[in-house]
Amino acid sequence: MKGYLYIDEKQIGEVFFTIIDESMGVIGGDLIKNDNYQKYQTVIQKHYEEKGVSNIDDFNFRIFLDNNVELKPEGGISISDSIDFDEIYVESAGNNLSNLTD
Repeated sequence: MKGYLYIDEKQIGEVFFTIIDESMGVIGGDLIKNDNYQKYQTVIQKHYEEKGVSNIDDFNFRIFLDNNVELKPEGGISISDSIDFDEIYVESAGNNLSNLTD
């Protein structure tokens, strides 16, 4: 499923999510970043180096699906972006699966 990742009101990229753990409502996928992501990337990479992820304690991450439904994950949203790799991974846990299937 296609989704869009935001920080506050700014879209920072899109993600083609797959369900990773159905019982826990976990989805994940690689971020296709846009120009807005560059404004946050250095800080997100610093969070990754310090604690393994940048999460909703650091930024107001938001996910909207292609059908404009905003996910409200109880387990949060996190980004893994290492300066050593060219991949940016987004994961979200505790999602209501009824929002994810249609």
